[in-house]
Amino acid sequence: QKKSGSTAINVRAMWTLSNGLVDLVKESILGRGESDPKKRALVIKHWIKIAMECQKLNNYNCLFAIESALFDSSISRLKKTWDLVSEKRKQQLQEFQMIFDTANNKRNLRDRLAGHVPPCMPFMGLYQGDLHFYHIGNPETRKLPNSDKEVVNFAKHLKTAGIISEVQRFQIPYRLQEIPDLQAWIQTQITRVRAVNDGMNEAGIKV
Repeated sequence: QKKSGSTAINVRAMWTLSNGLVDLVKESILGRGESDPKKRALVIKHWIKIAMECQKLNNYNCLFAIESALFDSSISRLKKTWDLVSEKRKQQLQEFQMIFDTANNKRNLRDRLAGHVPPCMPFMGLYQGDLHFYHIGNPETRKLPNSDKEVVNFAKHLKTAGIISEVQRFQIPYRLQEIPDLQAWIQTQITRVRAVNDGMNEAGIKV
C-alpha cells in the first residue's frame, strides 16, 4: 500500500504492466484519430480474442486489464462501433465481466482460483484487497483474557501468511515459448502510450 519506498518491486511491476495494458487497449481503439466504426470494431473483436486466450492460460491479471479497458466509458459509449461487434463476442465479454463481478466478495473469481491447478496468473487486486482488509481491520497486538498484558496478534499474521501462500501456490512457470520481438513491441507500445498520457496530464488535459 506504500506510495513510495515499497520493496514489493515485482507487485509494483505487475501493476505497472496491467495499467499500461489498459491504456494500450483503449489507445488501440481510440488513438491516432481513428474514427471508422468498422476498424474500431475489428480491434475490439481482436482484443476479445486475446482475452479468451488469457482465460485459457488462467492469466486473470491481463484478462482483467482487457475487460476493464473494454468496459471503460470511453469505449463502451461507442454505440456505432459496438453495433458492428457480433453478439457472440459481446456475450464472451459479458462472461469475462461476470468472472470479476464484485458480488459476495468476488465469489465468482474466488471459486475459479480455488479450483485452478498452477500455473496461474491470479488477479493481484483480489489478494491486495484481502491483505489491506486484514491489516486495517486487525490490531498488531491483543490483550490476554482477564489481563491487561498485550501480546502479538498471531491470528492476524497467520491470516496474512495464508493469503501470501495462496499467491505463491500459483508461482509455477508457464511452459511457453518466448517471442522476444513481440515482447519488445508490446513494451514499446505501452511505453509510448504512457508517455503520451503523461504528457497530456502535465499539460492539464483530461485523458
